[in-house]
Amino acid sequence: MKQISLRRGRGSSIRSRVLTIALIPSIALMLVGLAIGGYLIFDAVNGRDYAQRIRDSEAPSLPFFVQVQEERRLTLRELAGDRSQHATLTEQRAKTDAAAQGVAAHLQKFVGDSPDSVQRNIATLNGLLQKAPQIRQSADSGQLPLLDAFTFYNQILDQFVEGLTGLAQDAPNAENAYQRITAVPLFTAIDQMQRANALAAAAVAGGGFTDETYRAYVTEVGSYRSQLESSVSRMLPDVKAKFDQLVASDPWKAVTTVENTFLQNSKATLPIPEQTWLQAARGVSDAMMRGFVEQSGTATTQAVDDADRTLITSAIAAAIALLVAIGVFVIALRLSNRLIGRLARLREDTLDVAEIRLPELVDRVRAGEPVDLDDKGHFLDHGDDEIGQVAEAFNKAQQTAIAAAVEEARTREGTKAVFLNIAHRSQVIVHRQLKVLDQAERKQEDPEQLETLFQLDHLSTRARRNAENLIILGGGQPGRQWRKPVTLAELTRGASAETEDFARVKTAKMPAMAVQGPVVGDLVHLLAELIDNATSFSPPQSRVELRGNVVGKGVVIEVEDQGLGIEPEQAAELNAMLADPPDFGIMALSAEPRLGLFVVARLAARHGISVHLRESAYGGTRAIVLVRTDLLAPVPSDQPEDEVDPESTEVPEAAPLLPGRRARHRTEIPAERPELPVPMPVAPQQQAPEQPGSTLPPLPPRPPRVPRPETPRPEPIRPEPVRAEGRPQPVQPPAWPPADTRPQDGRPPQTRRPGPEAPGRPPLPQRRRQANLVPQLMEDRPAAQREEVREDTPELARNRLAAFQQGTRRGRDTEPTDDYTDLDMYGDRD
Repeated sequence: MKQISLRRGRGSSIRSRVLTIALIPSIALMLVGLAIGGYLIFDAVNGRDYAQRIRDSEAPSLPFFVQVQEERRLTLRELAGDRSQHATLTEQRAKTDAAAQGVAAHLQKFVGDSPDSVQRNIATLNGLLQKAPQIRQSADSGQLPLLDAFTFYNQILDQFVEGLTGLAQDAPNAENAYQRITAVPLFTAIDQMQRANALAAAAVAGGGFTDETYRAYVTEVGSYRSQLESSVSRMLPDVKAKFDQLVASDPWKAVTTVENTFLQNSKATLPIPEQTWLQAARGVSDAMMRGFVEQSGTATTQAVDDADRTLITSAIAAAIALLVAIGVFVIALRLSNRLIGRLARLREDTLDVAEIRLPELVDRVRAGEPVDLDDKGHFLDHGDDEIGQVAEAFNKAQQTAIAAAVEEARTREGTKAVFLNIAHRSQVIVHRQLKVLDQAERKQEDPEQLETLFQLDHLSTRARRNAENLIILGGGQPGRQWRKPVTLAELTRGASAETEDFARVKTAKMPAMAVQGPVVGDLVHLLAELIDNATSFSPPQSRVELRGNVVGKGVVIEVEDQGLGIEPEQAAELNAMLADPPDFGIMALSAEPRLGLFVVARLAARHGISVHLRESAYGGTRAIVLVRTDLLAPVPSDQPEDEVDPESTEVPEAAPLLPGRRARHRTEIPAERPELPVPMPVAPQQQAPEQPGSTLPPLPPRPPRVPRPETPRPEPIRPEPVRAEGRPQPVQPPAWPPADTRPQDGRPPQTRRPGPEAPGRPPLPQRRRQANLVPQLMEDRPAAQREEVREDTPELARNRLAAFQQGTRRGRDTEPTDDYTDLDMYGDRD
């Protein structure tokens, strides 16, 4: 430990000394550059802030300037004796106050960092604005002389003009200050013109000028004309062009005509209508104000541009100084730390190989791609010195790791082959076992023995599905395949029939849609796994609901149980696995592997089917399976629609099955031919009305109906149906060849078409009417009870009898024909 510490200490000391030699001049140069650049940047920021504050203050200041001028004109008119516009004056005062508040807020930005003269102007302006209510009150009472009011409003605007002059003198450079100063006389001329117009308006309203007002009028007119003459030569070209157009316009001529008339004779009257003159004066004032805004705005824009250029130049200079310092430091560091740099590159290359390139090679090996162990492109090359020897040692370690990965991949492939071989062998054995059970079920007539055989059949079906699970996990393809589409109703029945607790599965009526043949086997397997999970993780007395619905993207099949559900965190993990199934590996399995859901994820990913788990309204789990539209097909014309709703309480009208056909446990998917719904296997029960050998209570006689001429057709066997004399018995045409109808209790057999008999099969058992009735049903009912029995139509009696007959004839199917592809090893079970 001490040797390691000493070695580290010596290395750190050498590095610090070398870096000190390089850092001292670099840091000194960088500090000088940053100081100069910082000063220039600070100066540019101040100049830009100054110009921006002036620009921001122009927006509220100009409206305030116009509102004060208008209030001055209306106040002088009222003091001259014309009180007809007092309401207008009151409204104008409110506008002036609102504009004054906006100006006061912006002027606060100039307090503290502006010249003393500007700050004095701001303070004086605030004092005058606070005095405005008192002046207005005196004016309203008529106690304020006209010239005093004129002077008060002039002082407000004079402070404004003096403030502009002070700001122009405080400009960051001489050129910008000159441009601002040349704009101030234009602003002064506009105000003086409006002063003269206000005095003239008061004189017109009061019947003429007084000596004082006339002298003030002459002074204002002369002053503004003198200011304009001195400002024209210093106007910007665009501003001067617009001013020349204004001078040549009619409003300017009207204002000039009125001024010249009053200058020649103070007692003269207006040469034009008063309203025309006032509109012309306002138009001229607004046009001149726009010229001032353009002249002043150009100076402000130039000041901002100058500040931006200075800022950019300063930033570039500081950046250059910084880059030079960094360049000197980098050069010195590279020259002094070349050895350390090579070691750092070796470390980076080693990490790149260990974290990126080596895992990619291992993945290629596991995927079965050929890898050349002697390929030098995967190795590090850092020369022949000591660092290169370290890299060569790592290359040898990398080569050993790749060789181990190749050997592991070969072992995995061999294990996978054995894995699939065992699964296929188990699959063949289970298939043979199912055939033996099939033969035993056909020969056996004892209900108890049949129930046991049915249980064995279900266990064998589950064993077959487990073998298929192993094949799927091993990357193989199960043997069961279909070429033709299969309806959703038959598909879901087949899936529920593969579960042990199929009796708990309640299937709703499915949409009249079919699934393409290549997808049927995997979708049946997927649904069977979900149904099996639902029945396994829910109480035995609860039911599992299976329903389907057509949606915009295809068909949704929902499997919903009433169990305890799944924790939200676990549900999120399972949904992530179902959306993106991970690579299967024995070592990757957790303590609770959930192979069924892993198989579901694999099958769903194979066909692009979406599977999502969510909480059920009952507290359990709802599995939502979305089958895309491109996996669906129209219902084949040779297959009947699903006419029976499993959730319905009505007795469906049964159609006779093919003679000699084997009984199903519940409902299984046919091998590319239509399959009628069949009941699930149940143990013999003691309820008489629905069991073989029982009879329905006799129906009360009804009046005979007029018979309809019908073609004679075979009728299903009924247990002593009550008929009215002279009335023909209605018949139901079968959809398939009728089943065998044997004579009962010595009665002659009914007319039927003979069906094919399966060779080598024992004869079907004979029914004996009323042989298994309970004593209560053997006795006659009292007449009163018979009267209470509701009248059943012949159609309802026929439907009941047909449903009963359908259940007893499930075991008389013909031998299934094999319409599967060569990969199908299970006949018409799947």
